[in-house]
Amino acid sequence: MTPDTFRHWLRQRGCSFDQHEHHRGEGVPAVTVRRGDRRAELPMASSRKDLDPALVGGIVEALGLDPNELPGPQSRV
Repeated sequence: MTPDTFRHWLRQRGCSFDQHEHHRGEGVPAVTVRRGDRRAELPMASSRKDLDPALVGGIVEALGLDPNELPGPQSRV
């Protein structure tokens, strides 16, 4: 699943995004995804590459969302 598709799916479920300032040499830039009192880190990735299914699954679980609602084949997560 592309990062754009995943972010769109998260927005449809009421998630908000807080972008972090990235300082040179301090790791991968990321955004914090929030849903109620839950949150998860989503690394900024190229929109041309698919996200790691394990990463998507971890974020979905951390936010308390249903992985069966993810778009695409059910085998992804």
